[in-house]
Amino acid sequence: PKEGPGHVKLCKQGDSSYAITTTTDKKNKWAGTDNIWASVEIEGSKGATETGLLDNKHEDDRERGDTNKFVFPGMHNVGIIKSIVVKVRADDMWLFTNITVENLGGGQGPVTFHITAETKMSTDKHEGVSILKLCLLVATPY
Repeated sequence: PKEGPGHVKLCKQGDSSYAITTTTDKKNKWAGTDNIWASVEIEGSKGATETGLLDNKHEDDRERGDTNKFVFPGMHNVGIIKSIVVKVRADDMWLFTNITVENLGGGQGPVTFHITAETKMSTDKHEGVSILKLCLLVATPY
């Protein structure tokens, strides 16, 4: 059986475009997945905005050792990026090493969030967590 929705319609939240770049762990042989239905909520000094699903159509995204870039136009400008909340909606496991967020309209520049522990993501509580918040220790103003 097929997992997840066949299609998703997203409403425009604003005039900013954000790029989300994920790097999947290469050491753990179970790190990669194309069936996790992940999104990222970006939190900043001017509010928050949430991406659609991190999925490039017709590609095997988030495979072990891969770096994937996802672009989302029509997003709310959050100002200075302070934190992200990664959400998954399926029970296949995903282990990433870092996620970079960039407002493609300029300003702050790319912000990378690193995982310091092997935190796996999954809706299956035996495999990982379904929601993970990552914060910057210090946000650099632009």
